[in-house]
Amino acid sequence: MKKVKIVAIALLLAAVLGAAAGCANTSDLNPDGLSDCLAVDTSVQYQTMTGWGASSAWWSQTVPTDSAAQQQLASALYSESGLGLTIYRYNLGGGSAELNEEDGVYYVQERKAYSLFDSSKYDESKSLLENFSDFSKYSIEGDINAVQFMQKCLNQPSSTVEKVVVFVNSPHYLLTANGKTHGTNEYDSNLPEENYEAYAAYIINSIRLLIANGIPVTTVSPVNEPQHKWGGDGSTQEGCHYEPAEAASVINVLYNAIEEYNSTSTAALDVKISAPESGNYTSYDVKSRAVEYIYELSKYPCFNHLDGISVHAYGEPTSEEARLSYVTRVKNILPESYDLQIDMTEVCHMEGGVDEGMDSATYVAKVIDKDLQYLDARSWSWWIAVSDYDYNDGLLYWDYYSESTEINAVKRYYALMQYSKFVKAGDVRVDLQWLNASSAYGDALSGTAFLRSDGTVTIVLVNDSDNAYPVNIAGGYTNMQIVTTDNNYDCETTYNGAFRQNVAIGAKSVTTIVLS
Repeated sequence: MKKVKIVAIALLLAAVLGAAAGCANTSDLNPDGLSDCLAVDTSVQYQTMTGWGASSAWWSQTVPTDSAAQQQLASALYSESGLGLTIYRYNLGGGSAELNEEDGVYYVQERKAYSLFDSSKYDESKSLLENFSDFSKYSIEGDINAVQFMQKCLNQPSSTVEKVVVFVNSPHYLLTANGKTHGTNEYDSNLPEENYEAYAAYIINSIRLLIANGIPVTTVSPVNEPQHKWGGDGSTQEGCHYEPAEAASVINVLYNAIEEYNSTSTAALDVKISAPESGNYTSYDVKSRAVEYIYELSKYPCFNHLDGISVHAYGEPTSEEARLSYVTRVKNILPESYDLQIDMTEVCHMEGGVDEGMDSATYVAKVIDKDLQYLDARSWSWWIAVSDYDYNDGLLYWDYYSESTEINAVKRYYALMQYSKFVKAGDVRVDLQWLNASSAYGDALSGTAFLRSDGTVTIVLVNDSDNAYPVNIAGGYTNMQIVTTDNNYDCETTYNGAFRQNVAIGAKSVTTIVLS
């Protein structure tokens, strides 16, 4: 994380939360002494942003190939005319779609994941490692709809995909201890140590297959929420529990396998590992142990070559305390020189029902805001992009398996768009301060600011209150664009013209202000 100037936590809280009502009337940032003033300090720089994403798990395999629905969904998510997401998260399944209740797998159909390994070609006369090392046993036919949807997103006009992440919830069922894609008992590790190398071969050959089919995989994530129980009769999805030392070993084996493959192959894999995809990073529960997984992983040389530290949050609070605590605890176990890079890779409400309105939208925007401010997250990805459930988990809602072009974008889709369309990879988060503002501003409004290499400044403000607030923006800008999501607008330009100091931030809104 790049910091040009170190700012004390107390000052950060005072500035960003708007508690700085006692500031001097004038300052270098606010020479005119404006009241209720929002000022950007581009000399104080934090993380460089790398992108915005969502997961294709549990739904992309239901999208009919070459259908109008496929085209519209791809465009709505991964094109310049749509959400403009840049990170595509593909779930490499453990093959649970081949299992049924007689095998002890009771997942709903959409949660059954397909595999790129053709189990019909499994040769029982050979070892697991020999089987999973044989590239001829892999085919995209195993997950054809999901792969072809990904290809559509990549190849469509004005595609915005820049990064493809392959993540795994469970090893292939042929590799597991019980032949299932979840453990026999809660908190059982379901991958025997003797199968680590075969698991690495499964991942490497699956990546090779995707690349051969025009999908430029950039990142692989071999463990997913490893501290969770992922076992027992009530299991409803693929998952594999690992103890911290086990997860670290699995990741290290994969890293070494990639290095070995690259040393002997004429077509090296230009992929990095993301880990540990920790669930409940904000939890202090003994079974969460989010920091312990990082500590065990830090013992291996591969730790210094990770793409980033990846974390998840479901039902995440919008306060800063848990985020600051997590970052502090992680930094306490790492060398001071370590360049901590955090990626928020899964976020969801974790609640039933579908909130199509601004309550959900402002919650999601505020979570983004706090993750960027206090985790210094450099990328941010939602959980499933498309849902067909009575659950608050989709950005878009669409009837699975259908060719229907009736796609419903809920307000949180547009709230995310307020960031994804205007904050690009390479933009640097910079300091944003309230000056001469009452505490009411800090209670209602939260914001982040970003600097582009051409000097453009982007501010995103979240107002989750029922009141509008006038804001004065300091600075000698020339041009201003204001884009709004609220009850009346869906990420729409509400002003585009000459710079003006006074801006009204509407009630229950997400507002993006672009200054040049």
